[in-house]
Amino acid sequence: MKKMRRTGKGGFPIMVLFLTWITIFCSAGTAMSRSDLSTQELEGYYKEQERILVDEARAFLDGKGFVNSGVMLTRVIDGDGKREYTLTVHHGKIDRLSDENRLALMAELEELVFEDEGCSFTHRFLDSSLNVR
Repeated sequence: MKKMRRTGKGGFPIMVLFLTWITIFCSAGTAMSRSDLSTQELEGYYKEQERILVDEARAFLDGKGFVNSGVMLTRVIDGDGKREYTLTVHHGKIDRLSDENRLALMAELEELVFEDEGCSFTHRFLDSSLNVR
């Protein structure tokens, strides 16, 4: 009895094409389905993205030696639904960094965003020396 080949003549290429098609289909479905989400579902989506962003910022800062940094994410939603986020970071050691090192750290922090065409991000340090009376 002959064994049937499930992958066709080329074998591997058919499987790659099939998996690529599935990936494209699922990605397109995710992008398209977000526009069909209810307001509550959309808010849940953003809350999860925001939580992940704050967690990533904390982990990044911990890895740089700024353990237990204050990380705050605020948002403003305009009438069109566009969101403006501000990620504010505070740590006493950051206050004492040289300007050059603060700029370098800020450049790395600015890489921490979530991809969404309706969102913009600003990153800043909260300088505690300005708050001393």
